[in-house]
Amino acid sequence: MSDNNTPKPYKKHARPQSRDTRGGRSGGGPRRDRPDSKPAVKLSSSILARRCAAAAMKQIMTDQEALESALERQDDYAGLEPRDRAFARVIVATTCRRQGQIKAALKPFIRKAPPEMVTAVLQTAAAQILFLGTPPHAAVDETVSVLKSLRATQGFANMGNAVLRQIVEKGPKIAAMVAPRDNIPGWIKGAWEKEYGRVELRKMATQLTKDPTLDITVKSDAAGWAEKLGGKVIAPQTVRLPEIGNVTELDGFASGEWWVQDVAATLPVQLLATQMGDLSGKRVLDLCAAPGGKTLQLAAMGAVVTALDKSEGRLKRVHENLARTKLSAEIVATDALEWDTEQTFDAVLLDAPCSATGTFRRHPDVLLNRTPKSVSQLARLQDKLLAKAATLVKPGGTLVFATCSLQPQESKPRLTRFLAELPDFRLIPVTNVAGLSLPESRFEGGTVRTLPSDLPNEGGMDGFFIAVLSRA
Repeated sequence: MSDNNTPKPYKKHARPQSRDTRGGRSGGGPRRDRPDSKPAVKLSSSILARRCAAAAMKQIMTDQEALESALERQDDYAGLEPRDRAFARVIVATTCRRQGQIKAALKPFIRKAPPEMVTAVLQTAAAQILFLGTPPHAAVDETVSVLKSLRATQGFANMGNAVLRQIVEKGPKIAAMVAPRDNIPGWIKGAWEKEYGRVELRKMATQLTKDPTLDITVKSDAAGWAEKLGGKVIAPQTVRLPEIGNVTELDGFASGEWWVQDVAATLPVQLLATQMGDLSGKRVLDLCAAPGGKTLQLAAMGAVVTALDKSEGRLKRVHENLARTKLSAEIVATDALEWDTEQTFDAVLLDAPCSATGTFRRHPDVLLNRTPKSVSQLARLQDKLLAKAATLVKPGGTLVFATCSLQPQESKPRLTRFLAELPDFRLIPVTNVAGLSLPESRFEGGTVRTLPSDLPNEGGMDGFFIAVLSRA
């Protein structure tokens, strides 16, 4: 899933100024890094923000934690002021975006690999020095304070100081020599180059280094909302804003006139509407619905929507957004594979759980906390969910299958297997998307494949695979 209806606000220069302390797992389970029980001085909010960022980065690298949840797990994070939380988040996001360059810059100055928490502290400091425009003295001095504040890293304060002073002097030149493509993990980079070619890989790697834009889906009057919010209309119901700020303070949020949703994530519902025509009164199941952007789209088009997801926590956001936008849908909290129902629907939309590597513009951590094994496991889950979804489509109905992944095995191979096993379904070829200019190659084989390098003059878009099918 790739909708993100209430993202955490952050700005690039919001503040320029856990787990096992040994980097492994003990018999009692993972622990957070413990601060010094008797710090010499009270830590400033900016030092605490840096410490939260480093601890979150460690969890992303070692525990495959998602960026947002890794930050929220830190004891000090909730107590930070909004600007300091924003600062912590942009540090982590930038460290994820620039992994290859940061590692290359640090490597000449570290003889022996330090503990994982020390590595995370140094990486997040390098991100500040090399890419965030943080004054070097602030990045170095406060990072040393972070090292001194943790039991597991106190002994590395002098080493950290020496390494970071080298980064200030020599790091920019080293980082500049590293190609953007080397910020992408090797196993992902290889799969993308084989599937999409070297040119597209280079374009996507460049996109990874850029700050994301913010897309909103509006109920109506896209041009009017673009003017009010200082954005630009890039698709019939999508307005793009130049940066992510405090979304909840924007005009129209509280009154429910729009919701946050990348333009690519709007396409499954748009293609469903193109196939079926007027959705008013049509019974549509949004399978694996949270966080609910597609549910809101369907409801706004007049469909009678059932939104199903097994995560009650994620469904809470769907409830909140339905209430805010004054739209309605039936909410079902259950595992789709275990849902025992005799209902069938005019249409079923399956935006299946996936590696979400296509969302790296907004979630760069997905490139670091995925593995080949996790992708294979998700592909098997997608097969099961497709088979379940098929049983819920009434004869003559429509099934839309989508993933926000760029990994080849989470796209056409799943569709090919599904069609071979269920001959009463057929692919409805898609040749274009109304109101959105995409290369013809994005529609090869009758499916839709968007890439983060698409819409290059507008800031890119999420990577999606979409197929529209009908049941005999």
